[in-house]
Amino acid sequence: MLLVILKLFLMKRVQHCIYSFFVLMKKINEAFQCVGCNMMIPPAKKTCRNHCPFCFVSLHVDGAIPWDRSASCRGKMLPINYMLKHGVWKILFKCQKCGKEHRNKVADDDQFDALLWYITLYRQEVK
Repeated sequence: MLLVILKLFLMKRVQHCIYSFFVLMKKINEAFQCVGCNMMIPPAKKTCRNHCPFCFVSLHVDGAIPWDRSASCRGKMLPINYMLKHGVWKILFKCQKCGKEHRNKVADDDQFDALLWYITLYRQEVK
C-alpha cells in the first residue's frame, strides 16, 4: 500500500514539473537598463536575454522556474566562470546578495572576448 501511495505521489510530482515547465514558464525577452554599466540593453534576437552583453552583469529576478521573475532577492549576479556544455558556451553567475548560482548560455551578440577579463575582475567582488 505504501509503495502504491509513493508511486502516485511521484507521478503527481512529475506531472506538476511537466506542467510547470510547459505551461507556467513564459519567455520574457525585453529591453532593460544594465545594473552594472547602466547601458540600455535591447532584446536578444534568438533567445531570451538575462545579462548585459557588454559587462555580463545580471539581476537575480527568476525563482525556481526560468523567466518566472518571482525571486524577491533582486541581487546583482556576476559571472564567475564559463564552460562549454553540449557544444554551447554557458556562463556561471553567482548572486552577490544570496549566493545562488545560475548558468545561462552566451548570446550571439555577447562580447565573449571580454568575458574572461570580467570574470577575473568580478571574482574579487563575489563572496
